[in-house]
Amino acid sequence: MTVRAKFTCQVKDFYPATRIAQIVLTPVTTDPPNPENLTFWKATPAGAITLQIDNPLALAQFSVGVDYYVDFTPAE
Repeated sequence: MTVRAKFTCQVKDFYPATRIAQIVLTPVTTDPPNPENLTFWKATPAGAITLQIDNPLALAQFSVGVDYYVDFTPAE
């Protein structure tokens, strides 16, 4: 079974000394109050995903303020 969540990128910090970036995503809010965001917000009103990334191609996929779907599927 897969669970889908919708998160917004809140932070994208790059640390030149280590050449590692940190990404922080939080669940979407009710702003804007569209039906999809309201549905996701009711299921996951709080939380955070923090990633450290050292791959420039992966880092380029994230932008602050952009929403992302996150799928959780058991690894078997």
